[in-house]
Amino acid sequence: MSGRLAGKVAVVTGGARGIGRAVVQAFATEGASVHAIDRFADEVEAVAAACRKAGGTVRAHALDLRDADAVAAGFAAIESAAGRVDVLVNNAGVIFFKPLETTTTEDWDTLISINLRGPFLCARAVAAGMKARRAGAIINVSSNAGVRGGMDETAYCASKFGIEGFSRALAIEMAPYNVSVNTITPGHPVHTAMSETTYGAAQRLIWKDPAEIAPAFVHLALQDASGLNDRYVRAWDLVQDLAAGRAA
Repeated sequence: MSGRLAGKVAVVTGGARGIGRAVVQAFATEGASVHAIDRFADEVEAVAAACRKAGGTVRAHALDLRDADAVAAGFAAIESAAGRVDVLVNNAGVIFFKPLETTTTEDWDTLISINLRGPFLCARAVAAGMKARRAGAIINVSSNAGVRGGMDETAYCASKFGIEGFSRALAIEMAPYNVSVNTITPGHPVHTAMSETTYGAAQRLIWKDPAEIAPAFVHLALQDASGLNDRYVRAWDLVQDLAAGRAA
């Protein structure tokens, strides 16, 4: 790695597992000071400890994104200790498959609170600082379910379509302050705890390690409003473009 993120402070939600863990590791390897957030305290601390053992700078934070006061306090503490947040990756998410008539209000509220309200709370926490510094990158993890519907996915699709609308509007708001806002989807089956419950046999045959798409997140973390911005990015495609020298 080339240390491309040296000097940057990054926050990654859902950092204990899957894509979030891979992004934490990639950012740390590239020299960023990373704050990994997850509700699974022991797991996220284990990720942070492994990164520190490898020479990275990673701090773990146990945080429930459903708790607005805890999110505000957590991000205030990070900014107080680190001085700023340069990169925010809203990765934490949950999924379930249920017909609409069996989806309870609690089901709906829990999924929306994590998948959509959580990114709103986190982005709101860093927006003022990024605007004041006229620098930053916000990366919101989306899905194919953010651009097309799926069977028994009314709640999940609502959350991911919401992420797309939220991100498109936020990109317009942040662009005058030189802050990039993009959404990213894996673009290829990846092996995560979530995909173990959602993928069929055919997808399992071709799934990739999340580390293979992490370079796309590094590239987006380097962007400002004049670069790759206000896009729905397929991570696998971007990684291939980077490897071939086709990406800006």
